[in-house]
Amino acid sequence: MPPVYRPMTVADIDATTYIRKAALDELARSEGHEPEPWTPRRYPHFEHLLRTDPDGSWIAELDGTAVGYAMGFTRGPIWFLAQLFVRPEVHAQGMGAMLLTRSMDAGQARDASVFSVVSSTSPLAQALYMRAGMFATAVCYRMHGPLAALTTQPRTSARVVHADDRWAERLAALDRHAFGAERTLDHRLYLDASAWPEIEHLAFGIERDGALAAYGYVDEDGHIGPLAAFEPDDLRPLLRIAGDWLSARGVESAYGFFPSNNPTMLAAVLSASWRIQHWTFLKTTAPFGRFDCYLPSGGLLL
Repeated sequence: MPPVYRPMTVADIDATTYIRKAALDELARSEGHEPEPWTPRRYPHFEHLLRTDPDGSWIAELDGTAVGYAMGFTRGPIWFLAQLFVRPEVHAQGMGAMLLTRSMDAGQARDASVFSVVSSTSPLAQALYMRAGMFATAVCYRMHGPLAALTTQPRTSARVVHADDRWAERLAALDRHAFGAERTLDHRLYLDASAWPEIEHLAFGIERDGALAAYGYVDEDGHIGPLAAFEPDDLRPLLRIAGDWLSARGVESAYGFFPSNNPTMLAAVLSASWRIQHWTFLKTTAPFGRFDCYLPSGGLLL
């Protein structure tokens, strides 16, 4: 039977978890690696994208069974493909291309002028995105290492502030500079304690003359990001704030997602023996944002 394409719903999220796992395990084996141990986990990002961009999320079914999916979102002029996975058993049947097209159509309907993705190392995926006009502009490294990489960074002489009732709105100018568009909706996700009941987060910033010069997020698992600043030099003090907060909780290591066009951040962690765990590629139809001033939270670019 030919595949059926339909909008994704919240009820599909658990199925997509296993589609993603199967695709990533197959990629690991094709590159000579054993798949990493894994426990199913339902992240709040996916419900978030279904609320903010339901038109960008699609399911591919064969005989009523979900076998592939795509999730894309639009922020200002930027459309970003957060996820696209197809089960390995049905690769090379054109479903990935159809899912991509339907999700990109949502960006075009919202007048997006830049289309982008963080692509895996899969040759099939890279070719798919290049055919859609998206070409690599950076390598993105997932890195992990000792907390000393953060706690030895310089402290800021400016005022350190924590999230308040107007936090999401106060970050708009910073996001337009660093990311290329406002992301008020995404900050509200990070600030929603009910979305993260099992883990403590800190939202913090650097303030000068009453205006935010930089912001950052860190959680007690040691995950750092997103971070953003008007000037690259303010990124290192953000690392220090995050490191001191983690250290006070007895955390010994941390991790983050580092684009190759952010030399400030890469230099800071490489000098402290952080290791590259794996890498992906930022592909885009046109440049956007200031990644020398921006550290994404991860491959979803939220």
